Amino acid sequence: MDRREITPEADKTHPNRLSSVTEEEEEQDAAYTIVTVLDKVANIVDSVQASQKRIEERHREMENAIKTIQIDVLKLGQAHGNTGYTVNKLLEKTRKVSSTVKEVRARVERQSASVRKVEAKQEEMLRKNKFRVVIYQVTATLTSCSTVAVPPPWWLLVGVGE
Repeated sequence: MDRREITPEADKTHPNRLSSVTEEEEEQDAAYTIVTVLDKVANIVDSVQASQKRIEERHREMENAIKTIQIDVLKLGQAHGNTGYTVNKLLEKTRKVSSTVKEVRARVERQSASVRKVEAKQEEMLRKNKFRVVIYQVTATLTSCSTVAVPPPWWLLVGVGE
C-alpha cells in the first residue's frame, strides 16, 4: 500500500503530525493564530501611533522652546549692542573728563604758583614792615538832601608805606 493512499482515517490525520487533528481543528488553530498575529499587529500599530503623537507633541514643544530661545538671543544681542554703545559713550566721556582734569590740574598748579608768589611777597613786605592797611568805615545816614560818600576800591586802600 502506498503511503499517500486516502482512507477515511488518513483523511483526519495530518501526514506531518504525530497526533490526529482534524481539518476543522487545524482551521481553527490557523484562524486563532491569524487573529493573534493581527491583534499583535494592531497593538504595535496603536503603540506606533501613540509614540508618533508623543513625538509630534514633543516636536511642537521643542519648536516653541527654540522660538523662545531665539527671541531671548535676539533680546540679548540688542542688549549687548546697547551696552556696547553705552560703554563707548562712557569711555568717550571718561576721555573728555580726563583731558579736562589735566587742564584743570594745570590751571590749579599755575594759580597755586601765583598764590605762592603773592604770599611770598606779602611775607616779605610784612618782614620789612612797609605794609599798611587803611580801613574806611562808611556811615551812611540817608536824608533827602544828603550825599553818600563812596569809599575808594580796596586795592587803593592797600599800599606800600613810606
